[in-house]
Amino acid sequence: MAVSRQEKRRLDYKPPLFTITDVDLSFSLDLTKTRVVQKSKVKRLTPDLSQPLVLDGDGLKLLGVRINGQECSFTETAKSLTIPVSEKEFWLEVVTEISPADNTELMGLYVSDGKFCTQNEPEGFRRITYFLDRSDVLSRYTVHISAPAGQYPFMLSNGNPVSDSTQDGVRTVTWKDPFPKPSYLFALVAGDFDELSREFVTRSGKKVQVRLYVDRGMAPFGDAAIDSVLRAMKWDEDRFGLEYDLSRFNVVSVDFFNAGAMENKSLNIFNSRYVLVDPASATDTDYENVLSVIGHEYFHNWTGDRVTLRDWFQLSLKEGLTVFRDQEFSSDLGCRAIERLKAIRVIRGPQFAEDSGPMAHPVRPDYVMEMNNFYSATVYDKGAEVIRMIHTILGEEGFQKGMRLYISRYDGKAVTCEDFVSAMEEATGTDLRQFRNWYSQSGTPVVTVSMNYDERTRKCELTVKQKTPPTPRQPEKKPFVIPIKMSLYDRQGNRIPLIKDGVPAAPVQIADEESQSWLFENVPERPVPALLEGFSAPVKLEYPYTEEDLRILLMHAEDPVSRYDAVQSLIINYFYRNAENFERNLPFSEPKALIEAYRYILNSDMDRRFAAFVMTLPSINSVIENFRVVNLDAVFAVYRHLRDCLVIGLRDEISRLYGRSLQVYEERVRTPGSYAVTPEQMGERALAEFLLDFQARSLTLSGDAAGAAALVLHHYRISDNMTDTLAAMKTAVRYGLSSEAEILGDFEEKWSGNPLVFDNLFRAVAMAPRPDTLNRVRDLMRHKCFDIGNPNRVRALIGAFASGNPECFHAIDGSGYEFLTETVRQLNRTNGHVAARILTPMLALRRFDRKRCDMIKGCFEKLLGEPDLSDAVYELIDKSLRHL
Repeated sequence: MAVSRQEKRRLDYKPPLFTITDVDLSFSLDLTKTRVVQKSKVKRLTPDLSQPLVLDGDGLKLLGVRINGQECSFTETAKSLTIPVSEKEFWLEVVTEISPADNTELMGLYVSDGKFCTQNEPEGFRRITYFLDRSDVLSRYTVHISAPAGQYPFMLSNGNPVSDSTQDGVRTVTWKDPFPKPSYLFALVAGDFDELSREFVTRSGKKVQVRLYVDRGMAPFGDAAIDSVLRAMKWDEDRFGLEYDLSRFNVVSVDFFNAGAMENKSLNIFNSRYVLVDPASATDTDYENVLSVIGHEYFHNWTGDRVTLRDWFQLSLKEGLTVFRDQEFSSDLGCRAIERLKAIRVIRGPQFAEDSGPMAHPVRPDYVMEMNNFYSATVYDKGAEVIRMIHTILGEEGFQKGMRLYISRYDGKAVTCEDFVSAMEEATGTDLRQFRNWYSQSGTPVVTVSMNYDERTRKCELTVKQKTPPTPRQPEKKPFVIPIKMSLYDRQGNRIPLIKDGVPAAPVQIADEESQSWLFENVPERPVPALLEGFSAPVKLEYPYTEEDLRILLMHAEDPVSRYDAVQSLIINYFYRNAENFERNLPFSEPKALIEAYRYILNSDMDRRFAAFVMTLPSINSVIENFRVVNLDAVFAVYRHLRDCLVIGLRDEISRLYGRSLQVYEERVRTPGSYAVTPEQMGERALAEFLLDFQARSLTLSGDAAGAAALVLHHYRISDNMTDTLAAMKTAVRYGLSSEAEILGDFEEKWSGNPLVFDNLFRAVAMAPRPDTLNRVRDLMRHKCFDIGNPNRVRALIGAFASGNPECFHAIDGSGYEFLTETVRQLNRTNGHVAARILTPMLALRRFDRKRCDMIKGCFEKLLGEPDLSDAVYELIDKSLRHL
């Protein structure tokens, strides 16, 4: 395919010259020759009658075009259909033919395991028919789906079912959606499924039929998903006052899907990974993901569907807002502290990496070549943090006032991020002009805080400075509005009231200048500040905490994020010191403060899941983000040394606590069916996984590799759930224990018939930091369960290796880079979007040593020489090389 390499700019947006108010679509389904008849009511929006109608298209076979029933002239190119027309309003008929079975890009109408499925966000509808395929053209759809009777028992589209009839052996089902929507929200599904049904009664008394469609035989795996829909419906009414608006809500699970799910109006389509769960096959995290992703797509009904986007540069308008909503949903229904820490890990890992790399862009981007490259941690996760900061500034009541105004004013419209912020301002009388810098500026602000304490006056002055490093196309940055939630503690861990100007001060202070100071009174001694409580802004914080300060925060801070950050600071400080020692060829120091911190946690009454979360070492990728220029070999060496020092230093506590955990577990599994996804049991399993890993490593280091292998094998054999099963399997593979072969063989025998579950084996092998891992990954690509055409399989094996195993991927011989380059070349020929996604770990080459940087450049040059390189891959490489 020819590539245009043309960059799009947000400021070049122009309103459409035409709109389409009503669409009647007829599909005659066939795997290779689906016929699509589109009849649309078109209305001119410009008085200039000489302007032709220009429709978007991609890979279509055009069979006919008519205006008001009459054949007309037109000009067709590979990407457009131009029709000269002088009428102000007219009916357009376009007939196209497409081959869903050959659609390997999984955009538009395609086939997944013999079932028809669509994915149209952002620009997939043009692969179905010629259309005004843009988010600001909203139309009412009537859809007729036809196929030989009995071939596809379920034929679904948006809205409510209108009719279902059979004539001359052809069955036709008609759906009608009364709500105008952009083409990216159109959906069609046809196939044979198991159907689960529930009824939900809205707060106004309306009955809604909720239907879930899964592969035949998988109905028992869908209960958690359909229950999650009902919980999301109820929560959205209770928290946001938003009620579902149709009599039918459908959810469909498919295995071949580029993303996690899609919020098509009333017909949500999900990657089966986020639908199909049961205790034997799914982990605790899988259950949480189902709840979160199901909720996310349902919440789009109002924040994305009813109120939608003017253009794709506004993507965070719906995604950032809806991620915030699904985070709040999961927090209200689960553990708020854990949900917050999970979100923070994403920001400090993938998002901070994006902000400091060649693909850095604002939450509302200004430039893009390939729209799918917008689907980033910045748009989604940083976008959610921007919404959270608005919530922090306005409070729950003010935020809900703003939401009510936003929904009521823009229902049925395509709008911008500016419209959202303006609604928040108007509803609460709050000036958010400077706050808009979060939407327009890229990069991660660095907030540096210093303290001056006067014992005589008992006054404590905090000086706050902010600076944001240059990013591509934005060398200079204006100050952000940064809400800093804080507390002060004395040396005994007692909280000191915040007093400013003789009155109690708000716990949230606003930093909105390059440098400013806050003076607190009646402070009895030099305090320990807990800064950025709850991670109140997506910034990097610099404060000269001592190890004693961090100990006090770990033991006494009321905010769980502050306790978590105390341990993280000890870890990162250790990396700073010892990476320097590595470069100077000096011995590593011992992590005495960290060992004591872990010992305190293990012996405290801290919530078990929270304790496991706090003690789990950050990923190497997250550690790397703390270095401007990183010595990868130093980080790898320090990481291994730190882990083993903790194992040795905590040997007695780990042995004792794992033994106790195992005893409790063995008692529970004696009662069949006792497994449950409850906070208590999830905490036990999370801590058990941490203890198992440390205990196995401890035995190995002490020379008892056989004992470690037996321990892990026993943990695997007695497991009655996937969380514990995977804990044992990952530990055996990570350390190369002799029980690995038996565990992997047993797992394969049990689960090779279930691709989603078998993906766990792919991940375990791909993420093991072992010299033989790359060869094992290559071998698994020939496994019967691997399919390079399925994005789930690619992410589970190749993506896990490249993104989740930096020690092996960044091997100094370049083998990881060469492997990923080969894979990207292969994927580019069938699915350029997936190829671009797995390329991400190579983009930050500027931060690596010269040898690694040159090797990656060589790989990029090979890819640039690839014929028909997709825009998605080209854009990433081009920006990376420009960033050097």
